[in-house]
Amino acid sequence: MKKMNFLKITLTFVLALAASGAFAQASDVVGDGASFAANYETAGQATVGTTYIMEGTTVPIFALPDTYFHPLYNNTTEVYTLNAAGFTWVWTEATATLTITQPNGASDNYVTVAAPAASAGAYTINVLETAPLAWGSCDDGAGEDITVNVVTAPDITLGGTSTNSYCEASAPAAVNATISGGWLNYRAVWSLEIRTLNADGSLKNLYDNDQVTIGGPLAESYTALNPDVALVTAANDITPVLGFVVIDASATVYTYTMTSVNDQASRYGEFLAQLGVEGPNDGFVYYKSAAAETVTIRINPEPNTGPIYHINSAWSDNI
Repeated sequence: MKKMNFLKITLTFVLALAASGAFAQASDVVGDGASFAANYETAGQATVGTTYIMEGTTVPIFALPDTYFHPLYNNTTEVYTLNAAGFTWVWTEATATLTITQPNGASDNYVTVAAPAASAGAYTINVLETAPLAWGSCDDGAGEDITVNVVTAPDITLGGTSTNSYCEASAPAAVNATISGGWLNYRAVWSLEIRTLNADGSLKNLYDNDQVTIGGPLAESYTALNPDVALVTAANDITPVLGFVVIDASATVYTYTMTSVNDQASRYGEFLAQLGVEGPNDGFVYYKSAAAETVTIRINPEPNTGPIYHINSAWSDNI
């Protein structure tokens, strides 16, 4: 009958209750919804029946009210008008691990759910809408459940800081960034610098970080942030487009700096405090259990052995 829906993505919250005849505007959200939607979820991932949050964070959820009793409520068009005649919503979580708060009391279908630290696991939240005495104090008996999966903070590693040197023929096939924890839609912050060296070890040229434009060296280091790379839990190949090769017949150095990562669950946890800051990090917190890692891979050109020359015959004639 009723379904749980994850709170629609928006910019700010309105925590107000304004009476208007037999109906009232419940505390919920307003805003364009679309401008920050991609920061939280991708198309088709609106949460019904299950959701994911990161331990140590608080997220908002709401129950879709009964359409017969609340005909003006439409979360699609962002009209959050509830019948103010005494309807209530009771939220429970059997283990009492998660903290459920109704900012505006039981007459509101909106709550926040807080997951404490070290609480990873699956929890069931139940909500039951009950009509007032004038409507017989009726409810459907069972209410609706949503499974809240609490996950650990995401983490990303290159396996530690290291400096490596290879002959071109033995260059590594790939470099992997390994992600653990979190849930979905990971965004990493990392950089790759590609430079060539002169024979004395001094800088020769800097190149685009993916080698696509190796025909023209750059004037300065190219260290692109990568918040929208499609990453998954496990190893992610972040090898340059052309692999680890010698550029311009010179020693070529690839330097990775792995900074941090976040995911959809951690971004959900910042919904209530979203700063709305545009840019590489979108105003979100990024996570890493250790300091930023730097992995350097130097690919050395293989010397070409020259031809063998016999002693000049003219020189021998003069002995």
